[in-house]
Amino acid sequence: MNDEELEQLMRTGLHTKADEVVDHGGHAELAREGARTRRHTRVGLVAAATAAVLVGSAVVANQVAQDRETTPIAGPNPSPGVTTESGEPSAPVPADWRVESYNGVQLYVPPDWGWGGVPMNDLAPGQRLMSCGEGAFAFPGDDGRTRFVDDRDMPYVGRAGYYMTDVCMSGAYPMVTHPWVWLGSQLDVGTVELPNGFRQKTVEVGGVRVTVGDDDPGEMATILGSVEAVEVDANGCRATTSLPEPSAELGPTSTSVESLSVCAYRHGEDGSGVTLGYSTTVSGATAQRAFDAIQEMPGVTLRCNPSFPPRLDDVLLRFHGDNGDVDVLARLDGCGGYSTETGGMRLFTRANVTPWVVDGAGLYLSGGQVGNAISGFYDRYGG
Repeated sequence: MNDEELEQLMRTGLHTKADEVVDHGGHAELAREGARTRRHTRVGLVAAATAAVLVGSAVVANQVAQDRETTPIAGPNPSPGVTTESGEPSAPVPADWRVESYNGVQLYVPPDWGWGGVPMNDLAPGQRLMSCGEGAFAFPGDDGRTRFVDDRDMPYVGRAGYYMTDVCMSGAYPMVTHPWVWLGSQLDVGTVELPNGFRQKTVEVGGVRVTVGDDDPGEMATILGSVEAVEVDANGCRATTSLPEPSAELGPTSTSVESLSVCAYRHGEDGSGVTLGYSTTVSGATAQRAFDAIQEMPGVTLRCNPSFPPRLDDVLLRFHGDNGDVDVLARLDGCGGYSTETGGMRLFTRANVTPWVVDGAGLYLSGGQVGNAISGFYDRYGG
């Protein structure tokens, strides 16, 4: 199957899903709108790897800063000089730096860094390294909304398994005009000297390789010194987990929600468990609004296209409140929605999706040019 046939298969599945969904208040039309209006620019993956993941570069999802109450997560500050898990001496992490977590490792970066992908191995014999857009494809705006761009020249964090563009070259070619972090790197452990005063270092922690490139030795040392293996990250998400059984009821309507852990999990292509691809945190009134909007949506039964591509992403929404934690499973495949124990779904709506699609979530969960179950349900905001 070539790229064009594969894309057509995915588009057909999405339109079939949208056409067959029981339409409560125009939700199916919004899903169709999301698939129709997706930009085609610099999105996707080469050859057969396209079947694994397609991630967009032109969807926006975020609240205005003052409408989203968040609690900054202070970085780790071990005693100076202590050797960290990355083998680097420890250095104080500024309190405003944000945490980035991936597959059992986490680290801290400056708060204005963007998000993107990493060099990948293609599926050809010999496992050649391919560079498919090394730059920021989303970044936090000054007003708190995520901007979506195409290959912006600015510092960023990339993740393996999420691909930004189908414009690929053989080899790994970092843009030596800005710093970068590659989580799940395919590069060999070691240090490489690069032009423009940049140095690139790859370490392995907890079985995951992390590459950091920077022209500021102090910043680079701080980032590498913050790398650690975790079972539960600073956003409250488990590195690997068995996704919970869905619940038909979310709990008492009086539940007071304090915060929400947004945990995006990738299913192994061989069906062997799930791993954490991305996480973030939402707090205060926005977390409460997300809980209430999901709870208010009645469950329905969906008729899904059985030929739709298999599940690759699920999002676990873990609400923390006065009645303990409440887990809600958001399915992003062809039968998208919030799962119920009866096999039905609480359909996605703008009201119950927008509050938690924040920070880098809109990039990594966007579904790319073919859209997915949440396409059309949250705001787009250009770069």
